[in-house]
Amino acid sequence: MGTTGGLLPAKRRQLILEIVKQNYTARSSQLSQELKVSEMTIRRDLDALERQGMVKRTHGGAVFRHERMTDKFKYRKSKEENPEEKEKIARKAAGLIEPHDVVFIGEGATASLILSFTDPEMPFTVFSNNHGVTAEISGKTMVAELVCLGGRYNSVTCATAGSAALEMIGRINANKVFLGVDGFSLRAGLTASSQDIAAINRAMIRHTTGSVIIMSHFSKFGLVAAMEIAKPKEIDVLITNIKMSKDFTDDMEALDIRLITV
Repeated sequence: MGTTGGLLPAKRRQLILEIVKQNYTARSSQLSQELKVSEMTIRRDLDALERQGMVKRTHGGAVFRHERMTDKFKYRKSKEENPEEKEKIARKAAGLIEPHDVVFIGEGATASLILSFTDPEMPFTVFSNNHGVTAEISGKTMVAELVCLGGRYNSVTCATAGSAALEMIGRINANKVFLGVDGFSLRAGLTASSQDIAAINRAMIRHTTGSVIIMSHFSKFGLVAAMEIAKPKEIDVLITNIKMSKDFTDDMEALDIRLITV
């Protein structure tokens, strides 16, 4: 990046913000070394950025603070965004399914890809309201049993929701649940833009006796959507597509969340 120690504070803070935004999180020591200024200067800059609502200070650094998410989830639009990363995340998630598992798969473009990467000879059972799942495995011969949850179909989310879906979920005891999210924040936890989606995901978590597995593209980190799904402490595994900083991994470890990077 070159010599930056002589930069005006406003320009230096803009560079700090770009670094934190790119990596979601950054340590003061890393920023000090990269920008060639003291850690005390970096801490003052981070304090100023926090007052502006641009970052959230953490022990030893800061994380990027996005604006609240206002857009509603659209399945087809999501399918077109970051397809290679979604496939990598889905493939890693598929590797967590074991013979004779009973799993929930929730809404989302990444979640719809999971069964595409499972062993077609492995016996397990899937309950899902995500109609993208059926489209992705069309023509594929599988031993696994897929049970589609009923309810009111939404062509925008490509999923069913409502009382019928919730009633079916209430009669199932899964041992794993795989969920995509609209937003993930260490403060707000898992969030969704739709009340229906959030209600289905909460029900799936309640009726899962084992691992709650979250699949989140890096771009969802720091986003806060309108409806809460779960607190961070309710998550067991987080699968994402970028190597996170030590601060973030330390936070995950403190919450007893297994972090998997693809």
